[in-house]
Amino acid sequence: MDKKNFTLPVASKCRTFISFYFRNPQTHTNIRFRKYVPKSTQPELWNNTLHTMIEDWTLKLRSGYNPFSEQQEADRAASPYYVAKIVQQICDERVAYLRTKTKSTYQSKVTIFTDWLEKNNYNKTYAADFTKDDADKFLKWLSDTNGRNVSPTSRNTYMVTMRSIWKTMQTKEIVRKNPWTETTKIKENRLGKLPLKAEMKKTLIRAFAKEDPELWLFVQFMYYCFIRPGELVKLKVGAIDLDDEKILIDADISKNHKSEYVIIPAPFAQVLRELKINKYKHNYYVFSPDKCPGEKPYSKDVFNRRHKVFTDRKGYNRRYTLYSWKHTGACDVAMKGANIKQLQMQLRHADLQTTDIYLKSLGINDMKDIRQKFPSLT
Repeated sequence: MDKKNFTLPVASKCRTFISFYFRNPQTHTNIRFRKYVPKSTQPELWNNTLHTMIEDWTLKLRSGYNPFSEQQEADRAASPYYVAKIVQQICDERVAYLRTKTKSTYQSKVTIFTDWLEKNNYNKTYAADFTKDDADKFLKWLSDTNGRNVSPTSRNTYMVTMRSIWKTMQTKEIVRKNPWTETTKIKENRLGKLPLKAEMKKTLIRAFAKEDPELWLFVQFMYYCFIRPGELVKLKVGAIDLDDEKILIDADISKNHKSEYVIIPAPFAQVLRELKINKYKHNYYVFSPDKCPGEKPYSKDVFNRRHKVFTDRKGYNRRYTLYSWKHTGACDVAMKGANIKQLQMQLRHADLQTTDIYLKSLGINDMKDIRQKFPSLT
């Protein structure tokens, strides 16, 4: 290897091309380049052309030619965009089709990225020149305590978002390579799902009923109907059908963007009848700051915070969250022998495998039938 990070060109054994190696300045690996000899039926002309090519390329390499710079220039010609500009442009195109909450989250990630570009002197960097090393620097800054100090999950979400944006650049033929496809996810230290223990459940129910009846109603929706907090704060009175004892989770509020029904179990149907929930206007939110169905909804985190007040007071592990009521309901009904297909429908899972994985994550591995009904070999 030459001091200038290349080898001199040589003819191939078949004499159809010449080749040389050049060190990639980014990966520091030696890449082989081939230059093919124009075809000719005259052997002498072929040989002369071959030798001429070797001489020309030797001179070119020794004069400072860099095939990687040439590639970058070609990319720049195809992509006269500064990276921050094109990322923002693609973001603007996408948010028009996103839901309000998703739109806000997406825009926030892009803003944080473009701000980082500016603060780190990438203002005049072309999209085609943004490398894996640059991507890794941004991801490291996200995780660093002196940077954003985000969780592994958030860091990975940023990576996936940027990977998707660069894929769009490729589709638009703005760049040829996607540096984010070479970056890797880091292990996410997810906290396991925790259903509430029987005694904890009783203690909290007593406290809710006495001090925060609205929160008590909220957790009953979660426990019996498996409705997520983010969906529940947007639920309207008109979605509750007490005649058929079911609730419509509309696509506009559903996590999976599908309109699906959940049943109202008998004990909870009686609670809702006693509250005369259907006497309110159908377009009212079930939960509102009026402490009864009203025109304005709560924000998603209101009930999370109120629930945390009770769990903190009791000194419970922080993994016991508002969401634990949904997990607890699923565990309780599964342990009572509920049909797994019906449970899948109530949980609004896409398939039975998802439900099976979910139950196992909650510690439900019911082998009672196998223990009691497996026939003896003797």
